[in-house]
Amino acid sequence: MKKLFLLLAPLTLGLMVGCSYDDSAILDKIAEMEKEHDEMQAQIDAQQKLLDALVNKLTITDVTQTSNGYTITLSDGTYMTIKDGEPGDNFIESIVVGEEDVTFTLTDGAVIVIPLGCSSSGSGDTPAEDNKIYYTTSDNTKLFPKTDASLYGAILISNTYKDGQGVLTFDDTITSLGENVFEGCSSLTSITIPDSVTTIGEYAFEDCSSLTSVTIPDSVTSIGSSAFSGCTSELIINSKIIENNYTSTPSWLNDAKFTKLTIGDSVTKIGSSAFHGCSSLTSITIPDSVTKIGSSAFHGCSSLTSITIPDSVTSIGSSSFSNCSSLTSITIPDGVTEIGDHAFGWCESLTSVTIGNSVTSIGSSVFSGCSSLTSVTIPDSVTTIGNSAFSSCSSLTSITIPDSVTTIGNSAFSSCSSLTSITIPDSVTTIGDSAFGWCESLTSVTIGNSVTSIGSSVFSGCSSLTSVTIPDSVTTIGGSAFYYCLSLTSVTIPDSVTTIGDSAFGVCISLTSVTIGNSVTTIGSQAFYGCRSLTSVTIGRGVTTIGSWAFDGCSSLTSITIPDGVTEIGGYAFSGCSSLISITIPDSVTTIGIYAFEDCSSLTDITIPDSVTTIGFRTFYNCSSLTSVTIGDSVTTIGAYAFSGCSSLTSVYCKAITPPAGSSDMFYDNASGRKIYVPMESVEAYKSAQGWSDYKSYIVGYNF
Repeated sequence: MKKLFLLLAPLTLGLMVGCSYDDSAILDKIAEMEKEHDEMQAQIDAQQKLLDALVNKLTITDVTQTSNGYTITLSDGTYMTIKDGEPGDNFIESIVVGEEDVTFTLTDGAVIVIPLGCSSSGSGDTPAEDNKIYYTTSDNTKLFPKTDASLYGAILISNTYKDGQGVLTFDDTITSLGENVFEGCSSLTSITIPDSVTTIGEYAFEDCSSLTSVTIPDSVTSIGSSAFSGCTSELIINSKIIENNYTSTPSWLNDAKFTKLTIGDSVTKIGSSAFHGCSSLTSITIPDSVTKIGSSAFHGCSSLTSITIPDSVTSIGSSSFSNCSSLTSITIPDGVTEIGDHAFGWCESLTSVTIGNSVTSIGSSVFSGCSSLTSVTIPDSVTTIGNSAFSSCSSLTSITIPDSVTTIGNSAFSSCSSLTSITIPDSVTTIGDSAFGWCESLTSVTIGNSVTSIGSSVFSGCSSLTSVTIPDSVTTIGGSAFYYCLSLTSVTIPDSVTTIGDSAFGVCISLTSVTIGNSVTTIGSQAFYGCRSLTSVTIGRGVTTIGSWAFDGCSSLTSITIPDGVTEIGGYAFSGCSSLISITIPDSVTTIGIYAFEDCSSLTDITIPDSVTTIGFRTFYNCSSLTSVTIGDSVTTIGAYAFSGCSSLTSVYCKAITPPAGSSDMFYDNASGRKIYVPMESVEAYKSAQGWSDYKSYIVGYNF
């Protein structure tokens, strides 16, 4: 102060003597000197604080180097900024931070030594733990995160690192960790967040590449987007934020690469999509407090190899573990009563499954696509096996369906290509569509006596199936039920069955004989299409309709008797039956569809009864061995090419008095010596009728 006064005295005297000086220059000089005074006073005050600290036995809790000096924080929460000294200034020339104390050397040679210690209040009391963040680092040195008070809701008063433990201490309760607060702290290995924190901001721990453990307390209710981006090790979470329901991966897990997950005891529910898509996750610990695992909770955790579901869990949501492609085994505890749809779908490495005794329903696609699953035991508690429950489990060799099951859903075991045998118990009343479709190794099937309906495509594509017994309880055989059962040699359809669906036995190329019960009213379209080994068919007396293509391509069929109740023979019904020598069409038939007997190249004669009114387009096209045809007296229409290509047809008997409507190509490819016999009184009418007139030279009268 004395030095400053001696400098100012001449200047003041000059101002009193005269005004010939430049006023602005003088004022600038005064301002500069006042600034030097303030800086000098600040340093003197800092030295005084250090001396007071010695007297009051305070410790230093933090030393932070600035651009031109140091910021020193004392254990009473006060701090000072000390400028680097210059010789003669009476300032501090150097600071040396040791393991236990800090040494201050003044420019005049004096030394002040103050010990290092933890922060404390002026009264010596230890602050509450909600004002501290504990951490460790890979290099056992202090971290320097962002210190803006708005990021924490409190002011950082000390930052120490001693005995392998770092502590950030604040002047008040910490309520948040703000945006980017620890971003880029690459040496951070662990951090404990106090229970007072409710919010973690966006990118809070981004690129903390050494972080091996982060504990999120139960108090946290909000975590910002990409909060843990780039974090690769363990997440320990008590926060009920994971009980929230999401529609996809929570934004706070964006780009996180955690490999291990431990869920705290305070959590009772894992919400929908809580850890959806955490593809680096290899291990999960779920506590006994959890009772429900939400839908898609761990969907797409493709590195997860094992999971223990505690006994406390009662519900596993839909798609909860779907696409966990590295998961090898799973035990569903007895407490679980509900397994949601797709829960373990497409877990391609899953080899074994144990289902608890309280499960009543295995939902749709629960194990669909588990291509490594070799065995599964379904407990007696299960009553329903849902749609596609085990579809595409291509390694599954056997399955026991308990007597408790009443319903097997659509595609329940479809494409289980290694499944060799199946017994459907008497408790089952319904087998859904495609339930065992394309089980290519299936050789044996036993259908229980309570089944009333065999759905569409139930055994479609079971190419190794050699025989099947359909019980008397069955009333309906659905479309394509046994389609493409290439090894099936015989089948008996009981009298209880009323309907054989479209393509029910289509392309059963080894099927040699079929007996159709008397209760069947409809043989569906393509019902026996392509059964090229079929030599014998007995059609029950209850059949009224033979659908289109019903026996198309049955090239070994030599004869067939159509019962009296049939009213319609559908288009292509017997097309391609190249070995068919004879067929009896009853008087009940009114319509013969297009192509119905096309390419029946062994058929030698045919009588179309008086009940038929229409012969369709190409009905007998290319029946090259046909020599004689009798057309009933009720036929009003003969389609184009109906008898075209019948190169052996020499005798046509048309009983209708009025010439049926026809065309010139009805009998295209006339056989040598062909005669068309018509009623005596109708000869001239035929010769002049459209279509018939082209054949007038072959038309002769006949007494029917």
